[in-house]
Amino acid sequence: MSVAVTGFKFNQAVIETLDGSKKIDITNSILFADYFEDILSPCVTMTIQLMNSTSLFNSLPIRGGEKVSISLETTFGKFELDGDSSMYVYKVSNLDAQSTNEMFTLHLVSREGLTNETNRCLKKYEGNIKNTVLDILNNVLVTNKYEDKNIERTSNTYTFIGNQKKPFHILTWLCPKAVPSSNSGGVSGKGNNVEAKGVSGFLFYENREGFNFRSIESLVSNTQIQVDSSDDENIQRYTYTQKVIESNTKGNERKILNYNFEKNIDLMKSLRVGMYSNKTYFFDLYENRLDLITYNLKDQIRNKLGKNDIGVSEEFGSSVSRVLVRTADRGVLSNRGIADSSGRDNADMAKSFSRYNLLFTQALNMVVPCNPTLKVGDIIYAEFPRIERSDQKRVDEEQSGNYLIKELRHHFEGGQLVTSLKLIRDSYGLYG
Repeated sequence: MSVAVTGFKFNQAVIETLDGSKKIDITNSILFADYFEDILSPCVTMTIQLMNSTSLFNSLPIRGGEKVSISLETTFGKFELDGDSSMYVYKVSNLDAQSTNEMFTLHLVSREGLTNETNRCLKKYEGNIKNTVLDILNNVLVTNKYEDKNIERTSNTYTFIGNQKKPFHILTWLCPKAVPSSNSGGVSGKGNNVEAKGVSGFLFYENREGFNFRSIESLVSNTQIQVDSSDDENIQRYTYTQKVIESNTKGNERKILNYNFEKNIDLMKSLRVGMYSNKTYFFDLYENRLDLITYNLKDQIRNKLGKNDIGVSEEFGSSVSRVLVRTADRGVLSNRGIADSSGRDNADMAKSFSRYNLLFTQALNMVVPCNPTLKVGDIIYAEFPRIERSDQKRVDEEQSGNYLIKELRHHFEGGQLVTSLKLIRDSYGLYG
């Protein structure tokens, strides 16, 4: 087995009391550890299985909120959760205390995961949605764990009141209402002949770079260049060869150990959610006007992960399969005595439903040698052989290509150092 799958070393693993007066090194007590990221989760989590010959649980003691710092070396470099990135205990399970040792599982979450439970969004928010996200991160979650490039500006503004909602609730609630500046569109026409333009839909999540508020369009936009130049785009390349990986062989760290396709196209479900084509009845109470807005995804989609078009026939792709109803929220939050709009796109529901569901058209589970540089929101290139009788295995140009990392788990254990990935994409085929 490759050294990339077996070789790692803990530099430190320390847990400290709530007041910071006592620290204990738990490096030699760790049986294994798992680190989790998910593009649909606002914070990262981790579990650590411990076994030691002393009563760590009661002698520290561990009662929730303790800070845990971790640093280890792998083939791909350091994996560190320290300083602002340290994890915090929120749960202890499977406690088994025997006469000679004790065993239990620590459940950890980033500090903001705990802050989310104690703080609330109270005030009125207005302006560009990016400014709202930054306001909540800085002043409600009280964190600077983000890079400005990862908090994307929107083309629309939105005015609302926090209503004492939790910050993570508000930040995820804003995602389908946010319209990317790169493909905004709006609507065209009047009355019963209105057509929605562009796409909508953002994702709020945490990875090792911190918090992200990114549009789906920007996440998949750097795949339009040929695969030959993928190194310049920081797209890591993985290959499945159906061969046993030999120890210490160079290049094994980029091999796919195993994989399976969890999901492929489901036309019935896609039609039910109105992914390809839908209509929105939008009623403006202030002007007493009803607009009928039609939206066809195939006419608006620009960036996608695969080369091929959306795989559906014209008969179904252009047929309206879902009807949405919305009312305008004009005038509710105006401070000027007139019926101002909140700033929402009239067809944002139609646009975001379509784009979210298209992104999750395919799902692939894959295990590779542990690579701490990978994170959710990244794009990787996965290459699979075509199934054929010939000894000369060619690349499957439909299943191979660029995928977006939706979920990630780093598993740290003696003799088994792997990264499990759930990959998604919206179309078939590879570029180049």
